[in-house]
Amino acid sequence: MKNPFRYGIIVDEPFFIDREDEQKDITQWLTTKQSIVLYSPRRYGKSSLMLKLLNQFKKNGYNTVYVDFFKVHSKTKFVELFYQEILKTLQPWEKAIKQINQFVKKIKPVISFGDDGNPLIGLQSSDSMSDISEVFDLPQKLAKDKPWIVVFDEFQDVAKLNGDSFEKELRAALIHHDNVGYVFMGSQSNMLLNMFTHPNKAFYQFAKMLELKKINKDIMVDYVSDHFNSTDFNIKIDEAKNIVDIADNIPHYVQYLASAVWETAIESRQVYPNTIQTAVSKILNNQLDYFSSMYQGLTPQQQKVLLALRSESEGIFTDKYKKKYNLSALSTTQRAIERLIHLGMIEKESGSYQFSDPFFKEWLKTI
Repeated sequence: MKNPFRYGIIVDEPFFIDREDEQKDITQWLTTKQSIVLYSPRRYGKSSLMLKLLNQFKKNGYNTVYVDFFKVHSKTKFVELFYQEILKTLQPWEKAIKQINQFVKKIKPVISFGDDGNPLIGLQSSDSMSDISEVFDLPQKLAKDKPWIVVFDEFQDVAKLNGDSFEKELRAALIHHDNVGYVFMGSQSNMLLNMFTHPNKAFYQFAKMLELKKINKDIMVDYVSDHFNSTDFNIKIDEAKNIVDIADNIPHYVQYLASAVWETAIESRQVYPNTIQTAVSKILNNQLDYFSSMYQGLTPQQQKVLLALRSESEGIFTDKYKKKYNLSALSTTQRAIERLIHLGMIEKESGSYQFSDPFFKEWLKTI
């Protein structure tokens, strides 16, 4: 019997949860070539959502490109990955190379093969990276018969590529593309939003903004309950709600905890409250070294702020909160919050501060 829950990877049916409204909106916008900024904290399912939609666009006759800027550390690497995605879309390789070479003169792709027989993308002239506009323009120039959808994931990491200069080069090309829909995704929301909402930035007002929020809790609870029931496990609705609550209704962590609970209950096929606590304890034990290292790497003030947040996430900048949790000056607390956000430990959500990893919060309750 297979575990009915999946986490840590891109998921599709039957593990994909809801997002019906978002799918309709994104499909409608991209069909009309409206560019989109899709943002949320990590683990909310942006990549799974977008890759699901790209597969649907492919079935409907679109060419698609997906570039993860997390893997990009130079202009050369960007061009290699961009070519790789375009070549995958335009297979066979020989025909694709000929098509591309019609439009690029300075930076041409070169195909070689590794020991495993898989093709490797190289560049014929990697010393001409000062002007890569012809590479940016490829989807538009290739879109004679089929429209294109291009997705840039973790786009805020473009700052690694000479920051504003690269952004300006990219926007100067993209603004003329009327046969391509672009999606700019990111999990560092403040950085990404600044790129598209600040008047001094190259991509100011370039795309429609869409925040990917948490899935409706009732839908998530039904998903958990249904997937346990599909493998003949008995679970009460209260236990399904408990799983969702502990995981803070974040899709990745709901799947993670539900998977651990399923494995814990495999013999009895009955989920009790203590079954869930046993699964949580196993997860915390597995993450003990990691969580301890994170916590010990903080200043005493940052640790105090985290310990306060584990108990109460609102009103942190009030005198009442300061006295209750024995915090330092409000300015010191503000700096601690900013640092914790930068480290990815917490996220700002609707006026309060939430833990990015709900199991880290559970671990903090043990100290």
